[in-house]
Amino acid sequence: MKRIAFISVIITVLAALAAPSGAAVVDKIVVVVNNEIITQREVDIMLAPIYGQYRSMYKGEELIRMLEDVREKILKQLIEDRLILSEAKKLNIAIEEKEVDAKIDEMRSKVGSEQDLENMLNEQNLTLNELRARYKEKIMIRKLIDQKVGARIIITPLEVKNYYNDNKDSFMQPEEIRLRAILIKPKKEQGGEAGSLQLIRDLMKRLREGCDFESLAKEYSDDPAAAEGGLMGYVKKGDLMPQIEEIVFKLKEGEITGIIQSPLGYHIFKVEEKRVRRMRELAEVRQDIEEFLYREKASQRLKGWIDSLAKSAYIEFK
Repeated sequence: MKRIAFISVIITVLAALAAPSGAAVVDKIVVVVNNEIITQREVDIMLAPIYGQYRSMYKGEELIRMLEDVREKILKQLIEDRLILSEAKKLNIAIEEKEVDAKIDEMRSKVGSEQDLENMLNEQNLTLNELRARYKEKIMIRKLIDQKVGARIIITPLEVKNYYNDNKDSFMQPEEIRLRAILIKPKKEQGGEAGSLQLIRDLMKRLREGCDFESLAKEYSDDPAAAEGGLMGYVKKGDLMPQIEEIVFKLKEGEITGIIQSPLGYHIFKVEEKRVRRMRELAEVRQDIEEFLYREKASQRLKGWIDSLAKSAYIEFK
């Protein structure tokens, strides 16, 4: 695309972002795929949030170049969707209204309320009927992909075994420890640095006297996992700050650290479980491998199918 033409696209996006709710938006046809069309408005709606993100990351020519790339990807995806949609209509793929209703309800639940959904649609210059039409098309597309691609994929036990044997390094489980943490951050209302140090010392004393780590974490910790009793889950080397990692990985199961100071504040950790480095068995990773191989085959088959649809399709760029 010529640079001046792309600059006009950016202006259109800016106009769409700045336009008040209900304002008219340029709706030029940019691509025709069989009997389906792709409009400038569709491209702009998909490009607008990306433009907002990229605008804070890139400037000038770099911004224009990055937006050119993403616009090409958006157009490619829209063309592929129209190719499949055109085929779905030709094959009379049936969609029930309750399927569309379920999608609308799901979106309403995600955004919060009916009013929130309305606000979101206004921001995107969409009507509820347009949203319903989009969901109907997406469901048609997904159903046909399942029929033409997903239902025809078979993963054999031999394929799984061969992948496991050829990629054993990927299934090496590193040394891990299951940690709980108590973090006390300095706060003015608690006496600042001195008050925080005194509190962590008191907690250390109570732990050594046999108090429950989980209960103290829930009551006193400033760590994000305080509500879960300070449970951080399993961590491996490289996940923690070096001064903390060096200490906790030397502990035995059930042991607690002393007081550790970091830029965040004062910490106490408890090692609940240790996992040694080991090779995971095929039975443990079989489902993961099957899912990976399925995605790989689906991606290849989908690309081949879309390419075949494109060869016999009418595609015109306006």
